[in-house]
Amino acid sequence: MLELYDSAFQSLGAYSLGKNDPCPPDTAQDLALAVELKFLLPLLIQGKSDPTPKDPRPVQVIPKHQKDGKAPLILAHESIARTIRSVHLLATTTDTISSRGLSEPNFWNSHWIVKRAGSAEARDDDKGTGGSLRESYLWVPVEISSPKMRARDPATDMKIKRVLQALTTNHRLAANYTCEVHVHLGRMDGRPLTLPTLQRLASLLWAAEPTLRSIRNPASPNYHNVFTWGSEMRRFSRLALDLASVVPDSNPEPSIAQQDHEALDRIWGASSYLDLGRLLSGPTKQYRRLGFNFSSFGLEDDRAHRSPRTVEFRMMEGTTQGDLIHSWVRICASVCEAAIEGTEDRFCRALGRLLHHDDDDEAREKPETPGAERARAFRELMQDLGVPRSVSSGFEVKVRQDWDDFQPASEGRIA
Repeated sequence: MLELYDSAFQSLGAYSLGKNDPCPPDTAQDLALAVELKFLLPLLIQGKSDPTPKDPRPVQVIPKHQKDGKAPLILAHESIARTIRSVHLLATTTDTISSRGLSEPNFWNSHWIVKRAGSAEARDDDKGTGGSLRESYLWVPVEISSPKMRARDPATDMKIKRVLQALTTNHRLAANYTCEVHVHLGRMDGRPLTLPTLQRLASLLWAAEPTLRSIRNPASPNYHNVFTWGSEMRRFSRLALDLASVVPDSNPEPSIAQQDHEALDRIWGASSYLDLGRLLSGPTKQYRRLGFNFSSFGLEDDRAHRSPRTVEFRMMEGTTQGDLIHSWVRICASVCEAAIEGTEDRFCRALGRLLHHDDDDEAREKPETPGAERARAFRELMQDLGVPRSVSSGFEVKVRQDWDDFQPASEGRIA
């Protein structure tokens, strides 16, 4: 099924298996992850009545004379850090870090870091943070970044669950379409994943992007990343733009779409981290960090130079549903594990189905609703990747409901 990949592996020779590589081979046991959560935290303005008095969770009061400047940020961020510390995990804030003359990288391996979320903001058209709520609440943008953790360590799951449970039961957190969940994946030793692993991961993500992006609500004002950076690799990367200008030649593998065949050739033709990172990033600042973000390897700006060498999944919309956040972290790790394993069954099975999806579609007799079609594709991908149904079923339900409920405002909105 994967003749294209057989030839790609052969052309890479021993290097594709991690031999003759100055960096030790990647293993699923050494896969590291970190999660970034963006929320909005309300502070009750002194003298205002509580707009949600039936909410049993506490809300902090901000004095009127302190509602401008840094005071709200410091108050909100320290309260979040204190909650994380209450479940016996290390947590700090960027204000505390800077006051000690240190920087965030000093804490990446050990602490949950609380800071200002750049994109998150209350919106008048959002019933959860806008309207009359803005008369009483001062909404503070909060980003919570976990330390680097071993993906397969059972303790990692427990830490994430404990933090999410503590945050959502002790704070009136909100998440609208300006908030997101990001997941970073790399190696525990801090070295970058080997180039062949990144090429396998890029190949899998290129083919799986339409299916994975179906978790985004098509009715969201941020479906096309108007408010955040995380657009489609298949539309805005240099790879996609290059393919759009290429006149198709004869296709050596007719069962695989010409664009996919060309894309995989380009991915496997990248000879360095720099080449691959730039190929999979957009040429302009707005599209530098796409939904699957390889920009840390492209080194095109100061942020990339400062960042750890990880691949970042930036496409999940913000939510306060802890089970969905935890499930998405597990799904992202499973995708990366499949790429690390390379020739193992789940990588080949997933990529094979994605590349030959037209054959599957033609074999189906019963028509499907848009939601059912996308939910089925998502379910099949999760099965191929070995993701337990208990992890993926929540997203399957979400995809079906979101897409079946969606009423396009105009033709061509969803691309």
